[in-house]
Amino acid sequence: MFDNFTKDKQIVDKYIDNYHLHKNNIFLLRYKLHTHDNPKEFINEFFAGIESGNVAVITEAIVYDEDAYLNAAAAQMDDKHRRFYTINEILDFTKEYANLNFFLNFTEEVKIENILKQNKCEDKAHEILKIFNDFPENIKKILSFKEDNSKLTALSPNIGVFIFRKK
Repeated sequence: MFDNFTKDKQIVDKYIDNYHLHKNNIFLLRYKLHTHDNPKEFINEFFAGIESGNVAVITEAIVYDEDAYLNAAAAQMDDKHRRFYTINEILDFTKEYANLNFFLNFTEEVKIENILKQNKCEDKAHEILKIFNDFPENIKKILSFKEDNSKLTALSPNIGVFIFRKK
């Protein structure tokens, strides 16, 4: 759903430059956590192949208290989607393996037309749009819904970039 973002890559590149890190010592996990039934086990496998002292970057859409709406929409868009996690949940998944060095939360706009194009089935695309339109006003505000002539055109989910140093 959000795997075509580029801002997280810019953040990681700046981090690498600022700390003069070699790219071979950086391991990236982009937008996969939300597709696993057991994210703790998935994180364990991710960190298992990383040597102590190396840098691991996890980029993931993050949610706050009211995540059911976004999860319902994401599940409709992607059969593999399980659920998005909070910042604290992601930190809890990683605490045994690494120390957090840097965190940045940002939003990046997603065009609704791009979301709908990913779904070849017109009925499914219509259902996704209905789900978005039925979001409560407070969720629409959190996701910075943009409309043109009362038609939803874009939203901006929260993305977290977590940069860890492997223990």
